[in-house]
Amino acid sequence: MKKFYFQKWILFVVFFCTISPFSYPSENNYIQGTVEFFLGNYNMDESRFKAVYGKEVAIKGIAFSASVFRFINIYFEAKYFKKDGELTYTKEKTTLQLLPVSLGIRFIKKFGLFYPFIGAGGDLYFYHEDNPIGTVLNYTRGYHFQGGVYIQPIKKIPLLFGARLKYTRAETQENDIKVQLGGFEYLGSLVLVF
Repeated sequence: MKKFYFQKWILFVVFFCTISPFSYPSENNYIQGTVEFFLGNYNMDESRFKAVYGKEVAIKGIAFSASVFRFINIYFEAKYFKKDGELTYTKEKTTLQLLPVSLGIRFIKKFGLFYPFIGAGGDLYFYHEDNPIGTVLNYTRGYHFQGGVYIQPIKKIPLLFGARLKYTRAETQENDIKVQLGGFEYLGSLVLVF
């Protein structure tokens, strides 16, 4: 069931990325597509995470977007982080790896040098935790909201700088304990426009 759900997501992304170049003619005020590289901080809501791994962790990733209508585009993001910590009682080493994958839709419009945007979508959170107590490898689904702005300092060069704030809700359950893997992300990015 979970494998089938993920395959539907992939087909959706491929379909819209295929039709998007034909959705409308290129104009100066619209971004038809982007490739985005970002780096930032991830702040998980879960208090147990903060006790074991610390408050924040660096996260990096890549995103692709494609226009489907005027001012509307879809985006696909994949991010990754790895963090070492200490178990609360035994102080033994534990490692968490998280791979959030997001698919969403956003509204984006140009105002001078600025392209503000807001968006929302769904997420798959793949996670792996390894420590002397045991190993967990699983995934869960979630949803997110985000907002931000791109800045194009030189009009003739298809290069933007971006900043965004994103909040994700992604709950999972391990050994009858509910864990919220989502939280706030504060990201800066370098964006190539086509």
